[in-house]
Amino acid sequence: MKTPMENLARECVGCNICVKECGFLKKHGSPGKIANDFLTGTQDEQICFECSLCGLCASLCPKALDPSNLFLAMRRNVFAAKGRVLPEHKGILAYEKKGISKRYSLYKIPERCSTVFFPGCAFAGTRAGRTQQIYSWLQQEIPDTGMVLDCCTKPSHDLGRQDFFKANFSALEDFLIDHGVQTIITVCPNCHKVFSTYSQKLVTRSVYEVLAQRGGMAGDKIGGRVTIHDPCVSRFETNIHTSVRRLIKDKGLEIQEMEHCREKTICCGEGGSVFSVTPGLASNWGIIRKKEAGNNRVITYCAGCAAFLGKSVQTDHILDLLFEPEKTMACSIKKTSPPFTYLSRIHLKKKLKQTNKRDIRKKAYLTGADKPNITVSQVFVMMLIAAGIAGARMAGVDEILNHENIQNFVQGFGPMAPLVFMTIVCLAPAFFLPGAPFIIAGGLIFGPLWGVIYGITGATTGACLAFLVARYLASEWVESKLTNPSLLKLKNQTETHGWKIVAFTRLVPLFPFNLLSYALGLTKIRFTTYAITSFVCMLPGCLGYILLSSSLLDLLQGKFSMAFFAGMGLILLLTLMPILLKRFKPENL
Repeated sequence: MKTPMENLARECVGCNICVKECGFLKKHGSPGKIANDFLTGTQDEQICFECSLCGLCASLCPKALDPSNLFLAMRRNVFAAKGRVLPEHKGILAYEKKGISKRYSLYKIPERCSTVFFPGCAFAGTRAGRTQQIYSWLQQEIPDTGMVLDCCTKPSHDLGRQDFFKANFSALEDFLIDHGVQTIITVCPNCHKVFSTYSQKLVTRSVYEVLAQRGGMAGDKIGGRVTIHDPCVSRFETNIHTSVRRLIKDKGLEIQEMEHCREKTICCGEGGSVFSVTPGLASNWGIIRKKEAGNNRVITYCAGCAAFLGKSVQTDHILDLLFEPEKTMACSIKKTSPPFTYLSRIHLKKKLKQTNKRDIRKKAYLTGADKPNITVSQVFVMMLIAAGIAGARMAGVDEILNHENIQNFVQGFGPMAPLVFMTIVCLAPAFFLPGAPFIIAGGLIFGPLWGVIYGITGATTGACLAFLVARYLASEWVESKLTNPSLLKLKNQTETHGWKIVAFTRLVPLFPFNLLSYALGLTKIRFTTYAITSFVCMLPGCLGYILLSSSLLDLLQGKFSMAFFAGMGLILLLTLMPILLKRFKPENL
């Protein structure tokens, strides 16, 4: 009996119909050629992670072959052989891990509940308020509807972690069935795909089908013309295609279909976590979509697609359009963006728990995802630091390393000491070295006042040099290094929001300082605006590190100074800055 790989190698005639439509296949050849290359050992199996698993090849194949299933199987083989995912995929799995954890999940299942609303991770995080609105509408239409905040673990499914996916999804399904649930209503097309494919006991319905069947949303009609992006996981869901179009037309909007729509739709670029591995291939889908959309606003029914396509073309979620059509068409809908989506989900869970607490069901968590993310190595490092401080005191180092002795040591370098220090801090970004250790050293060496002056001068100069190098000397090289999705998003947002993005990223100590300085050099922001904003917004962090470091010698001797508490307080304030700035942040940050 031939394997799926052998069948594909034999059955694919190399007509190249799918190759003409797919950047991945254009790069690596027809599915038959790829299968043959694998069988002969001339192809690296890890190229399967460059396929978005969108299924376009299956919809185009005249022989009804589905190469995307083969590439998914290959991903499973790679994971089984290596026992771990690629480093590029750790981010999406960390996102998934939070989704299935006790902190973020919630099971609100009333006593006579047979239907639950399952909004998924992305929609609930980016549109928590809208999630509550839909839930309230469903409760009116279908009494005793419950709501579940959890993750369907599709990221693990797509990355080949089959055992992990099966264990978690089975636990989720069994828990719902044990509590009398018979029907799942989804918002996210990915969740819909998972439940409809893998659950044999639950009926899966899309909220768009429910809305269409019950007459849609009441309200005035609006005028205009839009186009529709069908998420690739909904490629063969004709009922959802029809429901979405009916809902949009009921709002008085004209629909101009793109060349790739319905079963022939294309991926937004986020599918299969390809962007983490080959951002060029992933971004190409957005370029195609922008060309096909023309001057039309794109409406989609996937929160992930809305965010990813939104980088290339104006894209809105259909539920925003249905609930607030005027604001949607005026581009004034407020959405939550990472990292604030996590806070949004926690807030949503808290609000849901406040009503009818008796409806909350406790679920056993099989994965340990709710446990603190403290590793053995982290504990070892903390113990090592504590032991180092204790050992230093026992050895009498605290008597040697005092302010007077250090000042005498520095004076041995003469007047060049400050210049040498500022040069080191300035050049750190060029070599991608962390600046914080040097700033901390400045507090020890020069004290709080001059440590701040020398430190902020060197840091600002270094940030400006990186900016100028990227803009005038090495733009292509810097562009090639910008493969991180978060950095690319920040770069794009700077084009729109200017100094606000610079201020936000400099204030919040969560962004990669060095690479970000280069990335901002590729934007259209003025150099003077960048330099002044960087100086002002880096100053609090510099001051916090200097105050803290200048008090370390006193701490080593068992003394707690005001500088220590002031430095710790300032660093803590900056750490909490994302929460404090949430209401003032740019809309799409």
